[in-house]
Amino acid sequence: MEEALRRADEAGLVIASNKRMSKALVGSDEWQSIREAFACWNGTMTAYDEPGKKLGKTIEYVDSETSIRYVFPVPEEHVGKKNVVLVAEHPDFTLETDGNTRIVQAKEVGVVSEFPVASENWYLGDAKYDIPTGKKVDSSNDAARYLWRIEKRVGLVARGIYGGYVDRRYVYLDYAPSFAFGVAVEAPDANVASDIAPLVRSVEHEGGRPLQKLQVEAADTGVVITGVTLDELRTLLGNANADLQDVLQTVRQEKLAAVRQLLQALEIKE
Repeated sequence: MEEALRRADEAGLVIASNKRMSKALVGSDEWQSIREAFACWNGTMTAYDEPGKKLGKTIEYVDSETSIRYVFPVPEEHVGKKNVVLVAEHPDFTLETDGNTRIVQAKEVGVVSEFPVASENWYLGDAKYDIPTGKKVDSSNDAARYLWRIEKRVGLVARGIYGGYVDRRYVYLDYAPSFAFGVAVEAPDANVASDIAPLVRSVEHEGGRPLQKLQVEAADTGVVITGVTLDELRTLLGNANADLQDVLQTVRQEKLAAVRQLLQALEIKE
């Protein structure tokens, strides 16, 4: 994430916002011309705290892969609020480095109220940022977005992780900043209005740790899976289960019985 931001800033480019990405991914076929950008970060920086917890002066999150601490200062008018997401849009924020800490310095901070507590469910996106908000809705609503969240986090929103129509509606607020995703940026054409500017991929995938092919080896008590962390595997299985449920709405269930059995067998016990 940091490399993507640095390279975009150095090139004077604007990373497409989450709402702009929704227009490309869901509202049109524009995504087909930028396939190589996915999976990608977008330019919407977000910060949310634990469910039900009132905001203090900062929201803090530690990337378990790098141990880097990300801090989002909470504006005074938002202190005390709960179940909200604070938002800053690129390029109107910077990451200030202080040792192993990154502090988000934003010129303007927006807020999304009624941020859902439950992950892996469908919600409507808010009007300004298209971040899931409010109560659960049915997936048949084209305006619905599928939320992925964790307990608390500071970082960019990710989109287009696995492809397919259903995934294009997924909004990922759970990936660690160390994930190696690409970005899509607004076309640098001053004569084109930013709300209809085509997206172009001009920042290569960053040099962080990408998702690797899983390695499965025999062990005394079963098998050992390497190449992925427990949280990453949990996310992969969650995505697969969610996609399977959508597919089951359109095909006979017995056609995918083996897939269902495999995913159930791989269920991670807490």
